[in-house]
Amino acid sequence: MDPTPLLMIALLGVAFWLLVIRPAKKKQADQRDLVNRIKVGDRVMTTAGLFGYVAELRADDVGVEIADGVVVFMVKPAIAKVMTEPIVSETETAAASEGQTDESIVLPDDEATGPSSAPGANAGK
Repeated sequence: MDPTPLLMIALLGVAFWLLVIRPAKKKQADQRDLVNRIKVGDRVMTTAGLFGYVAELRADDVGVEIADGVVVFMVKPAIAKVMTEPIVSETETAAASEGQTDESIVLPDDEATGPSSAPGANAGK
């Protein structure tokens, strides 16, 4: 009996383990460590893309403040990452480089911006 087919199957199994299973386990362990390191006051991003600050920690869930006084509770694995640098919009970055403050930034007053630009929003007018 020729051992080549068995050797090829074994080699394919090892390659699958190295390329698929091992990295997935490492990613799961990293996520578990991230969740265990979260503390109150951390700036976090959820898996849904919401940014906020950890306001409360419980055994299985975490309260994330997404706006002043608005705390959303979610399961801990919903935290995708802890942000180390602040998120700054392009407008704020451009204004900071030009020495402008928030009060001096003027946004366009146009009906094409904002919720009124949704299709059918002006139908009753």
